[in-house]
Amino acid sequence: MRKFLASIAFMLLAYQGANSQFFTHDIGFHAGTATIQTDYGIRNNFLSSYGNSAISLSFTHTLHFFNKDPRWNADHKIWSYLALRSELNIITNGNFQHHGRFVNENTQLGMQLRAMTGTTNITSVGFQLEYYLRCLKDFVYPWSDIKWNPYILGGLQYSMFSNTLNSTLGDWRQDINVLPAKWRTPGALDVGKGTTFAATFGAGIRYKFNPKIDFNLQFNWQFFFSDAVDGLQANVVENKDNEWLLNLQFGVIYHLNFDKPLSIFKR
Repeated sequence: MRKFLASIAFMLLAYQGANSQFFTHDIGFHAGTATIQTDYGIRNNFLSSYGNSAISLSFTHTLHFFNKDPRWNADHKIWSYLALRSELNIITNGNFQHHGRFVNENTQLGMQLRAMTGTTNITSVGFQLEYYLRCLKDFVYPWSDIKWNPYILGGLQYSMFSNTLNSTLGDWRQDINVLPAKWRTPGALDVGKGTTFAATFGAGIRYKFNPKIDFNLQFNWQFFFSDAVDGLQANVVENKDNEWLLNLQFGVIYHLNFDKPLSIFKR
């Protein structure tokens, strides 16, 4: 963790000196869908794991650690494969309901589960370190014939969330008995607003559409350091895990300051 934080600190300092070092930048917009694993539903049920989905939007800025000085690039080759992405990610319209065999049973529990729904909205800000399989300098500059560049990523985000809980049987705040028994105990509910940190891991691929624009397809896993993102945190075996989500997005990336290579780069 210390090495990770030290690397982030170094790259932030490099960011501050970007103008003097001529480091390169791009901005992007991504949209897609996120499937959220929550305490709604039962374990090992497909719809419980992937049926609760939401809209995913991201606004990004990426700092590349190569510049227009060939000598600097030659002495720091590893940095031509790395990029630091700062990101604002919005997960919205996350609607939850229970799935699984208990929901379909003609019992009081089944009736309570069918009546119980929830929502959540999550806004995350943070940094992700990207490692590309091909040299970014060779990929980005217009004289390159490279069109595809896969990458892997990992990062840390700060997430702010707001959730709700509802039942068609009545107002659970007035009559807690409209909910299943495990969510009636003290501390089993945490409905409202909250914050947490989250780790992200994933992979993606860029396609160079033209000298100024890349298309990007990305898939990542976001693990929250909290079990209250969905508002449910009953201390029972089947609900013991923290929330996490799978995020699939398609994006457009615009290059800011490296569409015109210096003559020294021409072959």
